[in-house]
Amino acid sequence: YNIAMKEAIRLGRRYYPIEKKISFLQKKELLQHPFLSKGPNRSGFIFEQIDDREKPFGTLAARTIGKIGNGVKYGIEGAFNAELSGLEGKQLQQRLPGNVWKPVTTEYITEPVEGMDLVSTIDVHLQDVATHALKEQLERHQAEWGTVVLMEVETGFVKAISNLIRDEDDYIESLNKAVTESTEPGSTFKLASLMCALDDGLIQLTDSIETGDGIYHFHGVPMKDSNYKRDGSGGHGKVTIEEVFEQSSNIGTALAIRDAYGMNPQAFLNKLHSMSLGNSLGITIENEGSPFIYKEQKQKNWSGISLTQMSIGYEVTQTPLQTLSFYNAVANKGQMLKPQFVSALMSKGKVIKQFEPIELHHKICSDKTLSKVRTMLEGVTQEGGTADYVFETCKYSVAGKTGTAKIAKPGGGGYYSNRYRASFVGYFPAEQPKYSCIVVVNDTKTGVYYGSSIAAPVFRKLADKIYATRFDFPKQEEEVLIAEAKIPPSKDGSWSELETVYSTLNIPFEGSTEQGWASIQTGTNQVNVREKKCNSGLIPNVKGMGLQDALYLLESLGLQVTVKGYGTVKEQSIAPGSALKNHQHITLRLS
Repeated sequence: YNIAMKEAIRLGRRYYPIEKKISFLQKKELLQHPFLSKGPNRSGFIFEQIDDREKPFGTLAARTIGKIGNGVKYGIEGAFNAELSGLEGKQLQQRLPGNVWKPVTTEYITEPVEGMDLVSTIDVHLQDVATHALKEQLERHQAEWGTVVLMEVETGFVKAISNLIRDEDDYIESLNKAVTESTEPGSTFKLASLMCALDDGLIQLTDSIETGDGIYHFHGVPMKDSNYKRDGSGGHGKVTIEEVFEQSSNIGTALAIRDAYGMNPQAFLNKLHSMSLGNSLGITIENEGSPFIYKEQKQKNWSGISLTQMSIGYEVTQTPLQTLSFYNAVANKGQMLKPQFVSALMSKGKVIKQFEPIELHHKICSDKTLSKVRTMLEGVTQEGGTADYVFETCKYSVAGKTGTAKIAKPGGGGYYSNRYRASFVGYFPAEQPKYSCIVVVNDTKTGVYYGSSIAAPVFRKLADKIYATRFDFPKQEEEVLIAEAKIPPSKDGSWSELETVYSTLNIPFEGSTEQGWASIQTGTNQVNVREKKCNSGLIPNVKGMGLQDALYLLESLGLQVTVKGYGTVKEQSIAPGSALKNHQHITLRLS
């Protein structure tokens, strides 16, 4: 810079650009310099501010994180723009040639207020898993769009939310379908329907329903079950209410609700609204889609089949997030919480505001009813349920519901004959719910469209990731896990640390070492420990070690170490046993 600045002085330039782009943190660090801290009038240094918001994780949750500018405002940034922006200050400045502004004084007429930092509830690792699992399924089945939302049961904090829409040959985040898309939910609404009748004492799980051969006419309009066959060999026949739900029988659900509320449909509508199903969530993100549930029978479009259609998730609308919030309430002992995307606001490293769970409805139904519906939800993922094959190998329990809904034509023109929206919503682990999740996949093109085949596998992948990585996730009994699992392999290294791990995990081992370095052989039933000799004055054998132990051992002998690759030490440039005094440098190649 010295030469360039001297040249600028020689040419008579009044200003010389030092650096075109530095970060805000770099600027704060520069201002700690004694010379620069004297201010622009005495130091001559002028900073020009350029505001630029960036998404550090690219497209992950991009629509939910949001944006503001150029007339566009959405997502978390749109909702918390005032807190993020702070307040602009006012200062007397002089305009110079070249459209350069020079402060006349270091003081401000109005002091600027630095914007706050926002702490999102989103877990970037779970967000990554959710996005990739959803995208893989959308691509495999050439779907139009899909969404997945993962929520923490006890707080309502959204831990992952992905919205992917087809854009030519790719899928991108362009609309927040989870928040804005209010559509007919289909079979996932059966939970609410049967919950109403159970809570009103009008049905019991053991009651029987004759569903026949899979087709039934309500006021002349046919309703079919998924196993209907034209030759009359289909249908579920006579089943209990619990089996109606687990097998997702349209006919069984419709008949149960007709028998319970046929003489008084208004009682059914009132019960649905009493559970807050007709209310918006009031989330901070704008443009939440409005749910629709008839308030009165005399409303427009109510007909003789409205009661039975509503019971199976038609003639009602909800957003995926609204559906998830209802299921989350079941998992959370009946308490419905507002979904939240921000956990805290901070300023200069200090928490200014901590966001707590917000209750929307204290108790959606009685504890007795909750126990019954949770039994039904668990049955869906167990033998005989519509999603049993998806979760049969799970190490944890899942409660949920599959959903498959026909896609409505625009303007109330009926439904497309071969276009569907698949969904799966539930929570896990079933006995001690920690997370709830919904997956919706819209309009597949491969002929596969059931919720169990399309949406449930995405739910499973996300739940598997949480099970494998979360220490607070309830695990099976220790002895069962040890019996099923293989002994994990280990790298050679410090025996004191390895012994601590093996003892803590109750992994059987045989042998030890006096010098402190061990060579490990992992067997089927136990670990065999052999001494890894490190003779004085000789190059040690570090093959099979992790980098941390290998570096410690070699550098303690005075060697300079160069590392290539990552993983376990595979090769060393100097053969073990070579004289140490002849060498000062060694290269390690990792696997």
